Amino acid sequence: MKKFKVIAAVVMIACMGMSVAACSGVKEIEDKEFKDAVKEVLDCDKEDLDIYEGKDETYVDYIETEIFYSGDDADKYDVSYTEYEDEEAARYAFDSYVTSVKFYKDHDGIDGKVKIAKNYVTYDAEITPSYDGKGVDAYGGRYVAGPYIIDVECTTGKDKDKDVIDDLLKELGLPRPSRA
Repeated sequence: MKKFKVIAAVVMIACMGMSVAACSGVKEIEDKEFKDAVKEVLDCDKEDLDIYEGKDETYVDYIETEIFYSGDDADKYDVSYTEYEDEEAARYAFDSYVTSVKFYKDHDGIDGKVKIAKNYVTYDAEITPSYDGKGVDAYGGRYVAGPYIIDVECTTGKDKDKDVIDDLLKELGLPRPSRA
């Protein structure tokens, strides 16, 4: 009986650990996986990705790599991948973003659905920055895992463009926003 209790306790601890890991909803994604998903879903070539590697190219000491989608639809889709020098730098950048989202939400700068979780923020909302007063229909999210932050959004408000964002997020295994 004692052996059974020990085995049951070990299994329970393992299950709790897996459920905590699954709750974050965000897995670490390497740059190759990101590039492959973007090329597949946005039907683009390597030339449609602007890639900056190393301190000299990124111009920020704590960023290792930046990848931006710059294809034909770059005016519709804002898709980027940033690798920071460590998890702490990525978490700091993500938490600063969350602070900004909360500020805009509290000051009527965001109208729509916003979900703030531990490792991601998703939205389907009209965002009106205070500096120009022009709103944009934004659909997508920001995701952090390990030293990586991924931004994926469309700004057209069109369902077909939101579908593309959903497809990209599904391909990356990231949570999708709820539609407003």
